[in-house]
Amino acid sequence: MYRDINIIPNGHLPGVRHTEESSNGLTTFDIIVCKEEKFVAIEVSFQVTTNSVIERKAGQAKSRFEQIEGAGYKMAYVIDGAGNFERENAIRNLCTYSHCTVAFSHDELNVLCEFLRNYFVPNNE
Repeated sequence: MYRDINIIPNGHLPGVRHTEESSNGLTTFDIIVCKEEKFVAIEVSFQVTTNSVIERKAGQAKSRFEQIEGAGYKMAYVIDGAGNFERENAIRNLCTYSHCTVAFSHDELNVLCEFLRNYFVPNNE
């Protein structure tokens, strides 16, 4: 049932670029999960201290989400670390432009797994 699902670290989504107008420069995502023509991009952010990574990802979230959703794909984030949670507006932005956002814990990662299962294997075929 799950054998034909691929997990690709530092992968790309077909047609998703840094900007909509860009003719090259496919966007790299931390993890791509795919099965046939279904794709999920997963971005992971764990910051012990505050830095600009979460702000950069939050700034890109809306345009990435619009491209991904327009292509029929899904976007998910795994976010954890005190440094990220100190950036409340950035976290809120990522949650707004995501199909699934979880923290890095066993229970939360199970939520992500269930989201992926429901997307790739509807009704748990």
